[in-house]
Amino acid sequence: MRLILWAVFAITGLAALSQAQTMPTCASDCLTTHLKESSCDPTDFECICADQTLMGDVEICSMGTCTVVEGLAARNATATLCKEPVRDRSLVAPIATAVSAAIALAFVLMRMYECYVRKEYQWTDLCAVLAMVSSVPMDAFEFFMMADGFGKDIWTLTPEQITNVVKYTWITQVTYIPAIILTKVAIICFFMRVFPGRGTQMLCIGTIVHCMLFMVTTTITAILACVPVQYARSNWAGTGEGVCYHNTAFWWAHSAINITTDLWILALPVPQLLKLQLGKKKKVYLILMISVGIIITVVSVVRFSGLVTYSATSNPTYNNVMVATYSVIECNVSIMCCCMPCLPAFLRRVFPDMFGSTDQSDYKAGSYNVVKSPFQSNAFPSNTIQKSVTHSVSYMPRAGDSDVVELMDIEEKKQKQYHQW
Repeated sequence: MRLILWAVFAITGLAALSQAQTMPTCASDCLTTHLKESSCDPTDFECICADQTLMGDVEICSMGTCTVVEGLAARNATATLCKEPVRDRSLVAPIATAVSAAIALAFVLMRMYECYVRKEYQWTDLCAVLAMVSSVPMDAFEFFMMADGFGKDIWTLTPEQITNVVKYTWITQVTYIPAIILTKVAIICFFMRVFPGRGTQMLCIGTIVHCMLFMVTTTITAILACVPVQYARSNWAGTGEGVCYHNTAFWWAHSAINITTDLWILALPVPQLLKLQLGKKKKVYLILMISVGIIITVVSVVRFSGLVTYSATSNPTYNNVMVATYSVIECNVSIMCCCMPCLPAFLRRVFPDMFGSTDQSDYKAGSYNVVKSPFQSNAFPSNTIQKSVTHSVSYMPRAGDSDVVELMDIEEKKQKQYHQW
């Protein structure tokens, strides 16, 4: 942990000595020793604060003599002495959480309403609801983390606050994994209803098996990040007894597999979609759904880059805010995406004047002419009798398949003529 520490107070007069009273003795000793090698006057705090060589030497000395808690206390005293600006972005993650979680919840409630109207529940509905349930703790604890200083420099927090942030972070990580993977399973279950081909069905089943194994193994691994589990709370301070694995490597691997799975799911329906003949509205819905999927993948990539950048940070409560924000957005937008197939039917049901009545299908009535002969009417010359019959057939979607039919129906508009001689 990077600690910029120095102590000139023991040799610089009463004013400096009063400032030094908040600095641990271990840091003061290091700073006093290395100050002798600096060109700065002991009372010139501006020079001392700007001397990066001095700060680096003191940091190395302090890391070997001070505990983590003492180092943070010294860093806080240094920041106060040098009048460093107070940084605070603790509202970033909660605001993103409140907005995205509210929209995700609205989408899930919409889906539940459609299930209630249809009187039928599918696996894709269950997965979407379970994903929302799993995301609730993740969303809620973002606000607890804000209350304990997440978004501020770590040296400005008390040891108790840091412990709470570490504990809440562990909870959000454990609940993030099933939430994000269940949305993928929900989308795959939707594909299985839409594309009945044997090849596509087998690919979907294989993808679901992969997702479930991935979810179980990574969730257990996240829970057992430290053994015993409670050691994860105190490990940051170097106190307690236990063993922790390389947490950074785990989350890098998880993010890489997660992104690869997203790309696979995006590519999976493409061959089948190219075969469909869809109307303009359905193409818009479909493009919108795929676009949201692409956005989720982009957010996952940005989140991964953040993990790489800040994995070894010495100031996680400030630097990791954006990683937490990207995680929340990725999860909640994924929930929205897996609920989007129900959106067209819901909009037509709630706003029939704007999006069309729910009592009518997008299927247009088809007609065909049958010309029969001979001898079925005397309205024509005696040697040829013809009769023209027009049949009108209307196609209505089944209620239980409304979310599938809304996107995937194929309109039949051609007239068919049959001639009998």
